[in-house]
Amino acid sequence: MPLLNVNDGNADRPPQNNFSRRFLVTATLEIVLIVICFAMFAGQAAPNVNESHYLTKAKHFWNPDYCPGDLFLSSSFSHLAFYTTTGWLTKWVSLSTYAWIGRWVTWTLIAAGWWRVCRHLLDMPLMSVLTAALLVILNQRFHLAGEWVVGGFEAKGFAYGFVLLAISDLLQQRWHRVWPWLGAASMFHVLVGGWSTIAAIACWLFSLQTAATGNRSISTPASSDGTKQAWIRVYQGLRNQAVPLTVGFGLALIGILPPLLAEGGGHLQQRANAIYVTQRISHHLDFGSFSVTHICRFVLMGIVWFHLSRWVRTTEYRNPTLRRRFQLLAIFTATTLVFSLTGLALSAMAEQGGDQAVFANQFLRFYLFRLADFSVPASLALICGRILSRWTMDRSNLPRQVFAIIFIGGIIFAAVALVQQNHLDGRPKADARTLPYYPGDKKRSDDVFKNWKRVCHWINQNTPSDAVFITPIEQQTFKWYAGRSEVCNWKDVPQDPSAMVKWKQRIDQLIAPQRDNDLGIFVYSDQQLRLLAANYGATHLLAKQSQSNALSTPTLLRQIYPNDRSKKTTWVVYTFAPQTMDRSGTE
Repeated sequence: MPLLNVNDGNADRPPQNNFSRRFLVTATLEIVLIVICFAMFAGQAAPNVNESHYLTKAKHFWNPDYCPGDLFLSSSFSHLAFYTTTGWLTKWVSLSTYAWIGRWVTWTLIAAGWWRVCRHLLDMPLMSVLTAALLVILNQRFHLAGEWVVGGFEAKGFAYGFVLLAISDLLQQRWHRVWPWLGAASMFHVLVGGWSTIAAIACWLFSLQTAATGNRSISTPASSDGTKQAWIRVYQGLRNQAVPLTVGFGLALIGILPPLLAEGGGHLQQRANAIYVTQRISHHLDFGSFSVTHICRFVLMGIVWFHLSRWVRTTEYRNPTLRRRFQLLAIFTATTLVFSLTGLALSAMAEQGGDQAVFANQFLRFYLFRLADFSVPASLALICGRILSRWTMDRSNLPRQVFAIIFIGGIIFAAVALVQQNHLDGRPKADARTLPYYPGDKKRSDDVFKNWKRVCHWINQNTPSDAVFITPIEQQTFKWYAGRSEVCNWKDVPQDPSAMVKWKQRIDQLIAPQRDNDLGIFVYSDQQLRLLAANYGATHLLAKQSQSNALSTPTLLRQIYPNDRSKKTTWVVYTFAPQTMDRSGTE
């Protein structure tokens, strides 16, 4: 009687539909857990730092009658795909609801992309959740230029989700899928998608070379014939990828054209570049503006990534497929570091001033440091996940198992501490970053926030919808709560050169004096304030009551909030409309 060969039949093989069902359940569970992890880190009350900036603009895109005279909202729409595909929600729901819907969608997209990447590199259940937490920890605590991946709702959330989906296919060298994913990323955020595309091209060229030579690393042909063959391989590769490249480029054009059409020329563009790079966004764009602490922490993370990346590739000699995937991940990450080094060189050039600064600024405005803030933490988190997976399941080496368990415990402890810190303030991040804060007196800080919302809601209910306000320096959420236009604020810088130059003129006249004088906007006389209001089309003034009270001679502007001048509050509202008399001759 012949022995049963289990390899020849299906007697002991689980049904395919059971396997697919189990796989789907496992994948869904891990993605849901990653989304919950993201929500714990970034689920503060709306608006987040950039939500008050981008989501009000999305609402204005679909409803031009919302804040019609606002300089920022009326400027060019750089993230056209984002406003087009999501802004319609503002016609039906509040800005806060819009933010929360968008957060859950983008967190889910990023979580799905992260899970797919982990699936090709890690083989331990739930390790994708742990590495997702490690990604957020490293990104928030070891960034160089202030870039975040998981946070509020904005265009780059979609972009990073699509980039992760592209990386997951890149690791498998399914290049026909990579380019459309990156095109979708560029459609939503041209810089995130664009820099990622260049990094992916470096990986693709590496795969072409190694496929032809069979070597583990790129080797440059010494002969002219070898160079010719290399170019032939690139040409053939481009032919094979013609359709997906075309699809990707077509999608990317949706993100490329709006900012391209908004470009200025000559001296105007140079002025806008200088404003953007050296003043408004220097903390993201100019290496000389980065804190020493951030630089040291990022360099430390980079050193750890470099050595662990080499070590993992060396120790995975028994699994050439996995080794190749970590090699491609290393090339992607190294390419983003080249962008950062280029930014460092251009920052040094910009410090020389003159024509060198003009040349450097036109490239620095493209966020050369951005992608490394994402790729290095992501790559390091994945490498740590691989090491922890191997060591946790290595029953033959007890010290490694113990170390892995301790390391996992450390990640969980750090995650809990960071979540607690992120929620400690309690106010929305956009308000916590800008409204007056009193260390050691949380109640007073909370009262200021409550008074801020109260005055904004009063303005929304008691002023015309086309009113335009001169607003305080210490805020960025006026439009979010009040639904009224403002002359300018520091956060809302337009993207097109003409509007940016106008914004800078307004900042110099209305915001700079508030920084340099305890009287704030009341450093100007009533007559000067009326002239500024006429110049910028302002109908109302919103100011701090403490600054008004500090005047030696009280302002004669008509106060409309609060009605009782003796009432103590944080903010006061004045109108520039002339005082009117009733028939009895009283105001």
